[in-house]
Amino acid sequence: MKRLSGLLQFMLGFVMGVAILVGGATAVAYMLLSGMNSNPPKPVFTEEKKEETKEEKAAKPIPTTPVQEQPQAEVKESPKAAPAPKASPKPSPEARKREATSSGYQARVTWQSGLSLRSEPTSESTRLGGLDYNTKVSVVETSSDGQWQRIRLSDGREGWIKAGNISRVE
Repeated sequence: MKRLSGLLQFMLGFVMGVAILVGGATAVAYMLLSGMNSNPPKPVFTEEKKEETKEEKAAKPIPTTPVQEQPQAEVKESPKAAPAPKASPKPSPEARKREATSSGYQARVTWQSGLSLRSEPTSESTRLGGLDYNTKVSVVETSSDGQWQRIRLSDGREGWIKAGNISRVE
């Protein structure tokens, strides 16, 4: 009986040792692989530095220096002086919005590998050229189904691109 008990202890100890060894190796492998699985941080190149938006510029305080007021000499109007021209009023935001939609708006290509400029709003139409990432364009119109946008380049060329690959620039 003593002999059976010693054999049973040896087998049980051997199985437990192997289980602990396999469990520890699995835990170490999991830790190493999960650390390597995350994406590296996106590099920022000098050509792609973020431009400040109007909101960010407005949020920054403008440094001011106190200005000393100096007495001004009196100016007498001559009877023949012409009236000063009046400044034209600035258009309201609604008027600017109507103007932007009627003549289009400025945008920038956001698709990393660039876009194809097509003659018609279909994938089968003739390819007129390509647009690189971050190219500025003017959006002239959008197709009736909303899948394509007609754009104008700075050199005057016009064509169609797939919608959703540009972002509006103010």
